[in-house]
Amino acid sequence: MYVRLSGRALINIHTANAEGAIGNYISLSKMFVVRRLPNGGLDYFEEPVISGNMLKHWHAVETVNILKSMNYGKICEYCRRYVMYRSPLKYNDEFDYIKNCAIEDLHGFLSTETNIRRESVVRFSFMVPVEDLKSKYMAITHNRVGVTKEGKIDESLMMVFKREHATGLYGFSISLDLAYVGKSQSDPSKALDIDERKLRAKAALQALANLLTGSFGASRVRAEPIIKITELVCVASKKPVPNLTHGFYKDYIEDSKSRIESLRSIGFTGESVRVYVIGDRVTQAFGELGIRCDNVIELVGKLMGDVEKWFT
Repeated sequence: MYVRLSGRALINIHTANAEGAIGNYISLSKMFVVRRLPNGGLDYFEEPVISGNMLKHWHAVETVNILKSMNYGKICEYCRRYVMYRSPLKYNDEFDYIKNCAIEDLHGFLSTETNIRRESVVRFSFMVPVEDLKSKYMAITHNRVGVTKEGKIDESLMMVFKREHATGLYGFSISLDLAYVGKSQSDPSKALDIDERKLRAKAALQALANLLTGSFGASRVRAEPIIKITELVCVASKKPVPNLTHGFYKDYIEDSKSRIESLRSIGFTGESVRVYVIGDRVTQAFGELGIRCDNVIELVGKLMGDVEKWFT
């Protein structure tokens, strides 16, 4: 089973990605994007962005939390502690890593000692402010207060610092090749039993719901993203399918629909491809081609039902 998602999220007052501090000033991660202009030209704009690496990390964290809640034990020591850096395992076969750690199965790994590697089956683009609306950002002043043993404020311990926060309509794209969950990429004949593969695939989808409702980003204890998914197009397929058009582009709905219709024209029928949509604009554009969902949790629930029916 293969899942492709593209959409937009309204995110207010976030500081999800930062580039470190210069003195007492913490700036957001920024990058240039190219926008199409009304006159047909192109221009560069600097925007605060949220990296795919950030999103991938928090998806792994949420997957660990879900698996722990199921009392599922096959998570390595590092991943159990949310250290998604490098595998502590030292096997000479990719499948041994898969058997012993669900996160290395889903999110991939590289062992520098044995030169064994696995590609991640979960992939995230950068979240970027959309083509048709620039974001806004500014710094907010915070202060840290130190107190003495007597409870009095110690001015020598006080520290004023500034941290940038942004607000905008962000586009994103996500893909999950769930067909490879619990299965060796180097030798596909090696696979976990079907029930365990389904469990891991469903956990990865549940983690996606947590992520897209705000469980990501730096400084979450004081600036958890104020997020609302405004639009989403999702394709679930029994066979590999191309990615959808990134939610950054103002015509991503029409372009994604065109891609899906082209898939139908070459033999991807409704029995092997399902389309789920969120948002009035997307629902209207897709018509009978899309199955409307009211929110991302409902959509993920339908995908989990597809795992149960389609997983082989």
